[in-house]
Amino acid sequence: MVHRRRFSVVVLFVWLLSACGSVSSAVPSTPVADPNALLVATRSQSGDAQAGALVFSQNGCAMCHAVTTTKLVGPGLAGVLTVAGPTYPAGVDYGGALPNGQPRTEDNVATWIVKGGRGQIGMMPGRRLSEQELADVLAYLRTLTK
Repeated sequence: MVHRRRFSVVVLFVWLLSACGSVSSAVPSTPVADPNALLVATRSQSGDAQAGALVFSQNGCAMCHAVTTTKLVGPGLAGVLTVAGPTYPAGVDYGGALPNGQPRTEDNVATWIVKGGRGQIGMMPGRRLSEQELADVLAYLRTLTK
């Protein structure tokens, strides 16, 4: 029984090594990112963009953020969930991350919306949203491309 288990482990290991070799040769050495490509969807998959537009307008988001690249109190949110990111005013640079230094992913954007924080532009208050409202807002933000 022990020999059979060891044999299975060795076969699995050899299979994994051979699979890795064939996959790595097919992957380009320098991936080219499409700046208009959207970040990986996590929470927004269960959201409704139309409902998110309503949440966005009724919960104060639209008071500070345009849905274009125009800066109001805060930055315009067009492109916030794309690889290139939103357009910030001159002199503002988060190095591709969120103002709190976290990578710009859907989950981190959701946390930023709920908790808020301080950035180079100013202070963003957190928003009390249900999980569904948050998913809806993220689905809506996914529609805001440059």
